[in-house]
Amino acid sequence: MRLFPFAAGLAALCLSAPAVAEDKTPCSAGLICASKPGTVMAAMEKAGLEPKLTKDGDGDPMIESDESSYHFDVYFYGCADHKNCDSLRFEVLFEKAPENTPELANKWNRQKRFLQAYARDDGQFAVAYDLATIGGLNAANFADVIEWWNSQLSELGEFFKQEIPEEKPKS
Repeated sequence: MRLFPFAAGLAALCLSAPAVAEDKTPCSAGLICASKPGTVMAAMEKAGLEPKLTKDGDGDPMIESDESSYHFDVYFYGCADHKNCDSLRFEVLFEKAPENTPELANKWNRQKRFLQAYARDDGQFAVAYDLATIGGLNAANFADVIEWWNSQLSELGEFFKQEIPEEKPKS
């Protein structure tokens, strides 16, 4: 049977792949890392935001905050036992509405690079921005993340104004 060379090659590939380390790259002093939520909180405060550290439904760290336009949450992902997380997801969730369609999300996504939009099955509309922090981000990098996040939220507001017609007064 000719599958043996394929199976042997697959086994060799799997053995040569790096194993996922239990303890991720530590967060060096002065860096912002998902593995140390306090560093994310401090960087958000430095950016003029008012973050509040809480927990998500799974018990992982979560930060709630407000930008000038929208309330948003920062979720921590890749956590082991609710700590030592390796990535962040900034997310805004909008109320249910008939205009919250996959077509609206796709129109945004075709035009934008950093902020992903999607329509949820329950009728809510969401936008999210993901980033890995393994090894840490310096203050300038994280400030740029916050700047992009705020910029994209502003652009989202303009997008909504253009794409969702206001209700006409009933006569």
